[in-house]
Amino acid sequence: MDALVILIPLLPMLAATVILGGLLFGILPSGKHETLSVDLATWSLTLSSLMAIALLGGDLFGKNHGYFSIGQWLDSDSLVIRVNFTTSGFQVWLAALWALLLAIICRFSIPNWQQTEGLHRFCGSLGLFAAGLLLLVLSANMVGSLFGWLLAEVGGYLLIAQAYQNPQATENATRVLLTQRIGNIGFLLGISLCYAWTDSVNWAQLKASAPELSIGQATGISLCFALAAFSKAAQLPFTPWLAKTLDEPAPVSLLMIHVGVFLIVSLEALFMQSPFARAVLGLVGVATTIYCFIVGKTQTTQYRVWMYVALAQVGLMFVECALGFWILASWHLGANVTVACLQRLNVADARVSSTPPQRLVGMRWYLLSLQQFWLEQITDWALVKPVRGLAQDLSYVDDRIIDQLIGLPSAGMLPIQEFVEESQPSMTMTIAKSSGLAGKLTEWLSALLHWFEERLVLRHNSKQTSVYLRQLGHTINRFELLILRPRYLVLFVCITFLVAF
Repeated sequence: MDALVILIPLLPMLAATVILGGLLFGILPSGKHETLSVDLATWSLTLSSLMAIALLGGDLFGKNHGYFSIGQWLDSDSLVIRVNFTTSGFQVWLAALWALLLAIICRFSIPNWQQTEGLHRFCGSLGLFAAGLLLLVLSANMVGSLFGWLLAEVGGYLLIAQAYQNPQATENATRVLLTQRIGNIGFLLGISLCYAWTDSVNWAQLKASAPELSIGQATGISLCFALAAFSKAAQLPFTPWLAKTLDEPAPVSLLMIHVGVFLIVSLEALFMQSPFARAVLGLVGVATTIYCFIVGKTQTTQYRVWMYVALAQVGLMFVECALGFWILASWHLGANVTVACLQRLNVADARVSSTPPQRLVGMRWYLLSLQQFWLEQITDWALVKPVRGLAQDLSYVDDRIIDQLIGLPSAGMLPIQEFVEESQPSMTMTIAKSSGLAGKLTEWLSALLHWFEERLVLRHNSKQTSVYLRQLGHTINRFELLILRPRYLVLFVCITFLVAF
């Protein structure tokens, strides 16, 4: 019975590979062979759910050994990573539930995409998401779970951007993907700390070693995985990404927000060693629940109301984990994901108007809920705007300074020869005046660079000067190739660590 665990994520993955590969290489053109894609997606998810149910039955009757290994993937010093799966416990029954829900979602969602150009893409994306989600749940080591985590994100991105002809759909999908990158950083940091302090990347080994970890170590690992869970579960301050998934053809986002709860419940032994980490779980869960309760009062569509209700329930699950009610959180997870997905499938159109929004007691809270507490605008101001400004500054420096220093024409600027010919009558240039030590240094450096460019590059455009500059460029290129050799890179990294620690 244990060997069935391989086929549960493998069948949707094979179906997605065939469909997306055929679409990519033109074997499945749009509008043709739709029956093949539908059959592959439907039967792969159906068989996967039946095998997951059979594996769950074997676990209930004590026929499973609890662990199945295919082989070794990596062996480097003390780091050993095997391709292994869990065949008993909480992961198995949750995989059976999610596989069954994915099969139901596939059968109910495909008719909405019949006779459309995006049917092949929808079937392949749903299979890819299902394979990643089931691999994440059933993998017995963190690397396999991370691979499933990323695979599910890619499948979810393709589903959210299903109507890619609409620029808003691709923008929403990109925002969702970039927001969840923060969770990936937390997941990677958690894996790194687990290997550093337990010499293993297996979930079972981490659970067994949790009582031996110090409070600081347990807190560090717990907070890293908590960050990953908050990002995936759309908890504050990552909540706005869930509202970007309203036009998705299947309720995959409702499955995704429950993945964070699964991660926390799986790390029960670790979080029990860290009161601070559980306090963070409780505070974030309470804040998200209150936020969803207030914002849900002003929604104008039934699906948006149900979406915020489901997210509020996820916040309550984090509170239950913080209080130590792990079994209650597990049952709450299964019940909420089932009800949320079935409610979403029952809505023919997520944009159909429902009852008018209810106004809260105070006008101030009502206005705040209408604007969703400006959470998305605050995120853009704190993260997106500074990064975009830095990119513009770097682009300006590259176009106006670097390109001119090395003699390349930059975008929107004349080549050097034309610049010399047109500006030869008046080569004088006024450099802005500034005050302060930093301003004077910048002014002096600008004047020096301008003098170098005017005297040595633009005016002395002789053959000998070009030879010297070409030789200088070759020398710089050789030096760059020299320092980019692996041994020098390793040396620089070691020096950095020595300076830091």
